[in-house]
Amino acid sequence: MPGSPYLDERPPGLLTWPLLMPILLGIFLTECIVGGWIWTSFPGYRWLVYLILGVDLLTLLVIYVLTTRVKGENLE
Repeated sequence: MPGSPYLDERPPGLLTWPLLMPILLGIFLTECIVGGWIWTSFPGYRWLVYLILGVDLLTLLVIYVLTTRVKGENLE
């Protein structure tokens, strides 16, 4: 990965973008298909689409927090 601080190998347990993006994209596309089907076929359950969108937002926030926090001492 260009510009990566991990020159030789990926640290264990770290989901870097090349691994994380296909997983997130697959989940998001599945949710879009299911959400569109629910929205058009079952108008009484449109709240479920909003619930799915809320779970997506919460997941993205958790991923953001987990990937931006620094462990250990201040590295400045």
